[in-house]
Amino acid sequence: MLRNYLKIAFRRLWTDKTNAAINVLGLTLGITCCLVIYIFVRYESGFDGFHSNVSRIYRIVHHNKTADGVQHWPTTAYPLAEAIRQNMPGVGVTQTAGPDSRLISSIDSRGVVHRFDEKRVMFADANYLRTFDFVNVFPDGIWLAGNARTAFQQPNSVVLTQKMAERYFVGYAGRFEELLGKTLTLNNGDPLLVSGIIRNPPSTTNLLFDILVNYQFFKANNPYQATNWSGNYRGTTYVTLPVGADPKAFEGQLQALQKKYMKADDIRRISYFLQPITSIHTETLYGSSQGSYIVSRDMLWGLVSLAVFLILIASFNFINLTTAQAIRRRKEVGVRKVVGGTQVQLFSQFIGETLIIAIVAGLLSLLILNALLNWINQSLTIIDLNLSADPTIWAFSAGLILVVALLAGFYPAIVLSNAQPINALKNTTPQRHARFSLRQGLIVLQFCITYALLVSTFVVSRQMNLFSSKDLGFTKDAVITINGPRNQVAGKLGTFREKLLQSPAIKEVSFGSGAPITNNHYGTDFRLKSETVQMNRQAEEKFVDLAYQSLFDLKLIAGRWFTQSNNMPEGSRFNAFVVNETMVKMLGLTPEQAIGKTMIINEGEAPILGVVKDFHNVSLQQAITPCVLMVWNTGFYDEIHLRVQTQNSRLLNLPQTLGFIEKTWKQLFPDDVYQYTFLNESLAKNYIIEQLVFDAFRIFAAISIFISCLGLFGLITFAANQRTKEIGVRKVLGASVASLVGLLSKDFLKLVLIAIVIASPLAWYAMSLWLQGFAYKADMEWWVFALAGLLAAGIALLTVSFQSIKAALMNPVNSLRSE
Repeated sequence: MLRNYLKIAFRRLWTDKTNAAINVLGLTLGITCCLVIYIFVRYESGFDGFHSNVSRIYRIVHHNKTADGVQHWPTTAYPLAEAIRQNMPGVGVTQTAGPDSRLISSIDSRGVVHRFDEKRVMFADANYLRTFDFVNVFPDGIWLAGNARTAFQQPNSVVLTQKMAERYFVGYAGRFEELLGKTLTLNNGDPLLVSGIIRNPPSTTNLLFDILVNYQFFKANNPYQATNWSGNYRGTTYVTLPVGADPKAFEGQLQALQKKYMKADDIRRISYFLQPITSIHTETLYGSSQGSYIVSRDMLWGLVSLAVFLILIASFNFINLTTAQAIRRRKEVGVRKVVGGTQVQLFSQFIGETLIIAIVAGLLSLLILNALLNWINQSLTIIDLNLSADPTIWAFSAGLILVVALLAGFYPAIVLSNAQPINALKNTTPQRHARFSLRQGLIVLQFCITYALLVSTFVVSRQMNLFSSKDLGFTKDAVITINGPRNQVAGKLGTFREKLLQSPAIKEVSFGSGAPITNNHYGTDFRLKSETVQMNRQAEEKFVDLAYQSLFDLKLIAGRWFTQSNNMPEGSRFNAFVVNETMVKMLGLTPEQAIGKTMIINEGEAPILGVVKDFHNVSLQQAITPCVLMVWNTGFYDEIHLRVQTQNSRLLNLPQTLGFIEKTWKQLFPDDVYQYTFLNESLAKNYIIEQLVFDAFRIFAAISIFISCLGLFGLITFAANQRTKEIGVRKVLGASVASLVGLLSKDFLKLVLIAIVIASPLAWYAMSLWLQGFAYKADMEWWVFALAGLLAAGIALLTVSFQSIKAALMNPVNSLRSE
């Protein structure tokens, strides 16, 4: 029996190749999109869930109450971990600093020194690799050499990942035990003793490190930060609570701990809370850790909804086409029922045909999927999607194919198997008087989704255009950024500037802690000297030089910029501030009133020398924050900025200029690593997640349109075939081709217009919610909805017109004598 069913099913699909191809193509696209979204969502929601005590591991986060509101930081004061260790027995605790950039040097067998500028050097205590054991990723253990008990015994111990070990010590792959005791050099000065090699941590972690240096080394070299309860640097504290412990109760214990160690002013403004480690990657409140990124839960749920919509569109297509074609199979049903076929047998036959189509579509999807994931991985270097990484992916694929088969095939199978033998054999159809059929409803739903995706694509596109075109308040084009040297001797920096300016291609050179928008943020409290300490607010601190304003074209609106009199000798305090408009407004002053006022920050006090027009000092997702600029000492010059000559908006002699810069660097800083980036490219990386959203909407909207048009094409083809004699009669009576095209097309276009009316408010509401996440957002103007509607209607009209015109041009003689 089963063999007979399969034979009939394959024969039927082969006979009706056009509809079979439309159904397979539609389902293939829907299943492929759904699988891509599933793999991506599973990847992003699975961060840091692979440690043995994951349900009891928390990050301590810091809420800082100031006069201008509450700030939410993922970092804490460094002494907190030791205080917990001493006062809360039974609570596991580990402290980190970083990750940060450091210069690591190794010597090969020939005595040649190799230097590497590593971005993910983390300082961690001995409990770190006990807390984060990656046991569910590496069942045999993470250690390739050494162990957690001995790896951090020496103050200068360093644990390397496998990738780093193979980079520094070529030829030791598989012999990592021989590396224990070997030496690396930190920042051309401090020796590090290799005490362990571990496997490369998976990409699905926010604990980003390549190198772990003993936290005791950091503590010995940064005594002020390591003992300061008032400051908040790049330190993160993690705790593992005892089994059954209440996180809220532990937060209460932290408050008691604060009273024991902190000053009254710090207790008033600082609060500590627990955040489950598995929620770090999807919680936007605290931002991303150094070098990592955040994907919001709303975005993940939006992608899940998108996957459901695309599967529904493909399934609706199948239902519409199959039920529309049911009339062709009425005689088959009638004959089979007359000779004894039961409704269950017929239902099984038709659902089996759907299952075959779904399986074919699923197999095609899996063939496409691997190539698609490779393309995504290359486009988005921050992720690593893998089709074969988890058997649950294959289980999900099989389940999805089965669900699609049932969803798409259940209703058509019921309709076909319910046909009455008498009506089927007489080739008549029972009359239905419903004003709105299921088929019409499914078309409306399809185009509701398609129209909403079109609107979303246009809105996201406008937001991305805003990011790229908005005036940032500073010059970003033709600016090259070089990493600052580790040994920032003032004389050498001055010589470097002079040598660079000898090139006619280089206009200006400036040293600073970062560009106006940078990842190197320094924070400080600020208030007027006349205000009480309770009026402290939070500001960004930028360390600049005399050329900074000119290079970035910052606009002064009051006072003046720094001059040589503000360039204090090395080791001296600063003697003036330049602040932005936002800071002045927060102080309750006008720019003119602010000049000469003495302001206090964490590092000391000085008068306000000038006020610059607001520039965007954070990415456009956030509002401009208060900013204080100062000329202090060279130790904070993390970046060197060069503005180069342009010609017709293109950089002048770029290869020669870059070669000259590198040559000059190596002459003056031979013990350092030279790296450069273009500022506008660095700024674009701030919007990588938004670009991902835009690409997703753009691709899925196009696929949604294509699938919907496939369905319309099939339905209009069927409608034209069903009305062949009617079209012939109308042509004989004088109907024009235009009137016949309108006759066949108007019903479908009505459904598209109904879909636009229904979906418009829903699309507006959804995109309004999305735009709320940005401090600066594009307006949702009426023409966006009108353009999306015209595009949806136009594509639908083109689809139905193609087949309508073909039917209208048919010879009426052939139409009237057709059976």
